[in-house]
Amino acid sequence: METLLDEAHLGRRNATLLAGGRILWRRRWQRRAWRSLAGLATLAVAALLIQKMTEPRLRPLTALALPHAQTGGLTDDELLAMFPNTPVGLITLENGKKRLIFPRAADEQRFMARY
Repeated sequence: METLLDEAHLGRRNATLLAGGRILWRRRWQRRAWRSLAGLATLAVAALLIQKMTEPRLRPLTALALPHAQTGGLTDDELLAMFPNTPVGLITLENGKKRLIFPRAADEQRFMARY
């Protein structure tokens, strides 16, 4: 008959408690790790969404219609010479109208704000 003071029984009991404590400790850290990972993933997605919303959106090429009457008889070369050191294009549409194209929106705002 075993007693409470049996050394072998106490040794097994302590070993069982120690093993159970290690298992519980490991599970607790696994739960913390998964929660932390989920939190970090949520923060990363939120940061990417905020960055995406704050990025300046690229505008497509902007065209400005210039009727023949407003050009005052300027030739194409004279019109393009009015915008030195600036990327600009002049296209002729199928209906014969001409359009001035600025690839950069800032150039369009700078030169065409008064029109």
